[in-house]
Amino acid sequence: MFWNEEDKSNEFIAPDNVIDLSFKVACKQIKLDHAWALTNAINELLPWFKDDPQSAVHHIYIPQSGNGWERSDTFSGEVIQLSRRTRLKLRIPMSRKKEVQAITGQKISIDGNEMTIGQSEQHLLSTMTTIVSRHVYVPETEESEDAFLSAIHTQIQAMGINVRKMLCGKSRQLKTPDGFIKTRSLMVADINPEESITLQENGVGSFYSYGCGIFIPQKGITAVNSDE
Repeated sequence: MFWNEEDKSNEFIAPDNVIDLSFKVACKQIKLDHAWALTNAINELLPWFKDDPQSAVHHIYIPQSGNGWERSDTFSGEVIQLSRRTRLKLRIPMSRKKEVQAITGQKISIDGNEMTIGQSEQHLLSTMTTIVSRHVYVPETEESEDAFLSAIHTQIQAMGINVRKMLCGKSRQLKTPDGFIKTRSLMVADINPEESITLQENGVGSFYSYGCGIFIPQKGITAVNSDE
């Protein structure tokens, strides 16, 4: 028998061209649909942020349920309570690290909820070969799943990435000052570590600085619809 498995070597080490900075925060609660308010607050501290193609704010998430409480999936009006373990994560080019670290000690308002930004830790991007984005912007012309996947496939291939598997998850609406936009969660699987890093460094779709199209590692295929 001849059996040629794909090379799954873990020797590849993530570069530090683009990193995640994870800040401790002091904040009691924020709205579940906080992407625009949070990013706009960061834009006030870092005016260049919104125009940097590799800078984005991770949405703040907490577990789907716990201690008898279950978080809603509707986003509308939902408020989440934050713990001491909650982190504010920003994806940025390494060249901007010192500028971004300087926001430590600053206070921002997120729809009336005050957040104090604490010390940060640097994290390299993941070399995992299955990654997921909780929110990818869906234009009106791409509302069908087939049209959406086709458009995303074209974007990813343009980065030199050989897309093998993609899977859509939940559709949601995010509130913006100009109304609501539609998003879908998206998993990309079975790419190699170098391709995974490239996709995490660049993201897909519009509204990237607001956390749409930003990818994080995913442990398994079955969890694409999960927010945990």
